[in-house]
Amino acid sequence: MPDGTFSPLGAGNSRQGPNSNTGQKSSLSAPIIDFCTVVLDSEKARVYMRKRSPAQVLRDLFHVGQGIAVGAITDKPFNFYPRSAVMVDDTGSVCGRIGFGDDGRMCISLTGQGCQHVPHWPSVADNLDFIDARLSRCDIAVDDLTGEFFNLQTFRDLHTAGEFMCNGRPPSASFVDDLGSNKGCSLYIGQKGHKQLNVYEKGKQLGDPDSLYTRCELRLYAKRIDLPNDALRNPGIYFAGAYPALAAFVVGEAERLQVKEQMVNASAKAMVRFLRTQAGTALHLVMDALGDEAVEYLLKNVVRPGRPGRFKRTTGDLASLVRTQLS
Repeated sequence: MPDGTFSPLGAGNSRQGPNSNTGQKSSLSAPIIDFCTVVLDSEKARVYMRKRSPAQVLRDLFHVGQGIAVGAITDKPFNFYPRSAVMVDDTGSVCGRIGFGDDGRMCISLTGQGCQHVPHWPSVADNLDFIDARLSRCDIAVDDLTGEFFNLQTFRDLHTAGEFMCNGRPPSASFVDDLGSNKGCSLYIGQKGHKQLNVYEKGKQLGDPDSLYTRCELRLYAKRIDLPNDALRNPGIYFAGAYPALAAFVVGEAERLQVKEQMVNASAKAMVRFLRTQAGTALHLVMDALGDEAVEYLLKNVVRPGRPGRFKRTTGDLASLVRTQLS
């Protein structure tokens, strides 16, 4: 573990999780890897990459299958690498970039969209260890899907109470207010490029002004600290050890699928609200005028294939996810 920066929860730690005495399932998610950047610059890594295409390296290391395609290598710099390629998944969404050095080095950076395609992070850590590749950034998120256990004010109060104190000093903090627009506020604690916590109203960001869904996202960088590949195996330990206040929230049970369902739920509610506001009266008039023939008319003249922009980045069976939420 990094010297003094992270410490796993020990037996003497008296902080208890919010559902420690209830025996009920928590609305907190299990810690989720939501951004990942790895550097392949060791001799073993160079040998490993020598006979493999970038797409093959990506598939072999992260087990993403055919879900992500790697574009053409261009002269566009990325992360101090002179050349790069964009990664795109089967929804047409950008999943990250790959940087290429003239000396054979490679940097693979997966965004949150790309991380959805990784089936098993401990295996990724094993693969990186095998070729002496290293982790340079890792974002770990814990979501409260219903706002039952934390919101932005929870973390503002913890910061004021000194619960984020490290080495005797409080980290800097800033608050971004949506000024009543209900598009979601954000709280930042810590320093970008070192370790930073971003707490934001995820449900409101997705378009549901009534949502209490809140995300607490820890961003860890290897610029000033040792960031082992083990963070991919045990994200909860590194999340809890980054700041004293976070230990109480590593108790979640909700897996990534449940998180996706909650995200779709917020977007589906926003979609219905949009239809009601923008086209509700027009649709009512069509239904009133055509009666039983209205559905057939709408299917022929109004409905068109594709998906709304708000769902463009959603992977998996979108129709099934939306059906579950609307029903």
